Amino acid sequence: MSALTGKRIVVTRAAEQAAGLCGGLEGAGAVVIRCPTIRVVPPVSYVGLDAALAGIDDYRWIVFTSTNGVRAVLSRMAELGRPVTILEGSRVAAVGTSTARALEAQGVRPAFIPQVERSWALAGSLSPVEGEYIILVRADIADAGVAETLRQRGAARVEDVAAYRTLLLSPTPEVLEELRRGVDGITFTSPSTVRGFLGIGSERRGLLDGAVVASLGPATTEAAQREGIVTDVEAVERSMSGLVDALGEAFSRASAFDEESAK
Repeated sequence: MSALTGKRIVVTRAAEQAAGLCGGLEGAGAVVIRCPTIRVVPPVSYVGLDAALAGIDDYRWIVFTSTNGVRAVLSRMAELGRPVTILEGSRVAAVGTSTARALEAQGVRPAFIPQVERSWALAGSLSPVEGEYIILVRADIADAGVAETLRQRGAARVEDVAAYRTLLLSPTPEVLEELRRGVDGITFTSPSTVRGFLGIGSERRGLLDGAVVASLGPATTEAAQREGIVTDVEAVERSMSGLVDALGEAFSRASAFDEESAK
């Protein structure tokens, strides 16, 4: 029997992107409580993105800082009738393995992935940068520091494009009632899911008490810690299956500790 069997696990990932995580947890026997704390929507205007895509041949790098950025750009390209092959003229950089996989699934192989899967590491180690034209694809709420670092390193031009918006959501009354019945674990898949979770208000403290908190990657872990949320486990492999495995291992360790303590 899986260590996750019967465990009530909260999934805060955007509803339209949660199928993989929910399916993995349910496949392991968990009871999934779908509590999306964010929603990913198109930008207010496509002017910036469309202009960047129109002049893509002038750019050395297209930098993707999230899987959502990949989806947003490729979706817009499809709407405009632009083939994915136009990305081949520019070198593509991905912030990490998850973003790289999203690109590779569409036939685009990144030329650069930083050793440390963080936006600041990508901005600080991308090469060549000096004198180059760069398109930076990000969310509307993303840190402006990435673009600034690239400029400081000598980039001739950084087209800082907000390709999508991240909206924070509060749980519906029905979901909140389900949460009040008790939870065994809570998953966070991005810093924005952490920020959205704060919208639950002071009641979140009771939900966190005794629950195993799992995060997908160091950026998410740090975002949780800044808000006073202690993460118990971080996925080694930055994927939905990796997050499920990490949760399972955490509950296995807890069960083994309880058995040892009972002796």
